[in-house]
Amino acid sequence: SASARVMVSTVVQEEPLGLDEVMNILDEASQVRAYSHQLEEKSQALEAATRELRAANEQLKEYDRLKDDFMSSVTHELRTPLTSIRALSEMMLEDPKTDLANRKRFLGIIVSETERLTRLVNQVLDMAKIESGHAEWHNSDVDMHELVEHAVDATAQLFKDRGAVVEMALAEQVPVLRADHDRLLQVMINLLSNAAKFVPANAGKIKVALGFNDDEIRVDVTDNGIGIPPELEPVIFEKFRQGGGERARPQGTGLGLPISKQIVEHFGGRLWVSATTDKGATFSFVLPRPSA
Repeated sequence: SASARVMVSTVVQEEPLGLDEVMNILDEASQVRAYSHQLEEKSQALEAATRELRAANEQLKEYDRLKDDFMSSVTHELRTPLTSIRALSEMMLEDPKTDLANRKRFLGIIVSETERLTRLVNQVLDMAKIESGHAEWHNSDVDMHELVEHAVDATAQLFKDRGAVVEMALAEQVPVLRADHDRLLQVMINLLSNAAKFVPANAGKIKVALGFNDDEIRVDVTDNGIGIPPELEPVIFEKFRQGGGERARPQGTGLGLPISKQIVEHFGGRLWVSATTDKGATFSFVLPRPSA
């Protein structure tokens, strides 16, 4: 730099530095420090951007893995009932003289597997409609006491098949809500069906509680199942996630809980879980009471 040349020339010629030359040297030194500081800031910003890009890339990889798991799960869920329906239909077609008892049993299985297919397709469609904002909502006066009882009745066969007992503790004279009855019924059935998947066979216990205060109405569904590992609690309501871990992964798409969460939040409520590994889980949601 100019200041460096001045200093070298001065030393060689043994001449003292002038005030202007000293000021120039100090000014250039300040500029060097400023440039160095700017370079350090840009370097730190670049490192931060690199970390963010790396984290985003890892998140994309995780979403890609979840998508692959979901497609694998859906494919399996579709194939299993279709295989049963086709096999039983072919058996009755090939042997028209199949006795009446077996025909009734086969037809019962076909109807059950058809309903399972319908639930699967509806879950996928529901998730797509809700996320796109195209879901239809039909609000009416909702009696939560009646709705909870209806949901328990609708899932009674699930619990019977598991040998599980359902206990209800429902408050009387629960305030009427203005909401979509069928959507809230869907939430209740999702939570009850979820509990049925994880309770121990022939020893399952489920408690359904309904209560309210001045601000909100609350529902709790508690089971004595395998619980939820701590690492899964933060993501249990994400799409395609399923509880139970690798040791007890249930049937299903992993869409029931995210759909339920979005429905509850649509009506201004909250849905959450309290769980401990091997000690069961409680899924709870609250909905705001209508203003007087």
